[in-house]
Amino acid sequence: MGSKGNKRYLKRLASPGYLQIQRKNRKAGKFFLKARPGPHPFNFSLPLGHIFRDLLKVSNNIKETKFILNKGQVFIDGKPQNDIRFPVGLMDVVELHEINKAYRVLPSRNHGLILSEITKEEAKFKLCKILKITTLRGGHLQLNLHDGRNIRILIDNPKEKPSIPYKTGGTLKISLPDQKILDYFPLEEGNQAMIYQGKNIGVSGQVKELIKRFGVNASLAIISTEHGELSTSYDYVFIIGNDKPAIDLPLEV
Repeated sequence: MGSKGNKRYLKRLASPGYLQIQRKNRKAGKFFLKARPGPHPFNFSLPLGHIFRDLLKVSNNIKETKFILNKGQVFIDGKPQNDIRFPVGLMDVVELHEINKAYRVLPSRNHGLILSEITKEEAKFKLCKILKITTLRGGHLQLNLHDGRNIRILIDNPKEKPSIPYKTGGTLKISLPDQKILDYFPLEEGNQAMIYQGKNIGVSGQVKELIKRFGVNASLAIISTEHGELSTSYDYVFIIGNDKPAIDLPLEV
């Protein structure tokens, strides 16, 4: 396989664990579908073709997957998608209109990323972590979110120091597909959180304490879970609600 093929595929034996390729299937071919560059990094996203063929088992092979996607009945975050290599990542909503099913991508302690089935009502919104807040020309602000989205915040008096409720590390609840802000959950003690990176990935609970320190990954968050308290990097925390989670969580992730 030439260089072009290597860009489109991964070697099965070297594929990361979050792709959930069973060991017995690793010998079913030398290469495995690779997610193309997109809203999520390829090393922490699921190719849409992999979701259909291997995780949901809606199709048996790539040819069948392409046929299904070309019907225009598959939506990612409320928009139709037919690219088998499209990267589906954290908190994305996958809708299969033909079979009336919807799923949210969540972090898992066992697999890295999983698809959790959700209701039609829950498929109407998404949670997005604010990674950065940038200033635009004219003094307006832009919220840069974890899935590549940018939401513009208009400031009435740009010459004055703007006061907005949003802060880096907090989470927006936005409607799909129009991206209207429905709610905001700040990164604060007492709020509900999920760990989406590191050795405790997939664990959820209440933020007990935030410990601010200088240095890369030096700041810590203490998370209270049903099994006790644990500490994780401040940057690994994804706020999912205030008093209770805003999304349905599977019994075991």
